Amino acid sequence: MSIEKAQRSAAAIAIGCAGSLLALAYVALGALQVLVLNPLAAVPDRTLPEIYRDAAAANEPFAVGWVVAFAVIGAALSLGNLLLALRRQATWRGSAVCGLLILMLGAPPYFWASFSIGMSIADGFGTSGGDHSGWSGALFVVSGCAFLALLLLAVEAGLRKAARSVGTRRAVADSVHSEA
Repeated sequence: MSIEKAQRSAAAIAIGCAGSLLALAYVALGALQVLVLNPLAAVPDRTLPEIYRDAAAANEPFAVGWVVAFAVIGAALSLGNLLLALRRQATWRGSAVCGLLILMLGAPPYFWASFSIGMSIADGFGTSGGDHSGWSGALFVVSGCAFLALLLLAVEAGLRKAARSVGTRRAVADSVHSEA
């Protein structure tokens, strides 16, 4: 008499890998946007080293610590998602929810990481503090789509649970009627 070990779900692993890669891409694009693309778009007549040097000279140095924290935490969450997907009990739905949550919750930390550097650019170079390159829009769209996908998964799970509940009640009712 042996107890069977739970099998690893190939779908859970594939979705976990995809979710981890998407989260890493999100973090990489976010850091690239804040540290390179947006400063170059905001001050197009200068090179990146000149922008950093001139901002520091204007007493508006870039606070890269927030961007590093955003990147490190995002990468750690991505790795955690992958490790959860590799567990024996992982399901494709659980891996999808975990990856989507990471993507959905990436927008607020990204905004926080980009805010101080955007203000340094605005104050140091007399520009607006908003996004100049437009790539942050892609990050916010990804977070919004992840939120919608989570809603769809929740609705699907609720409908599946309701269908099982109706099927269980119907089976009980049929057994009661067949005994009578």
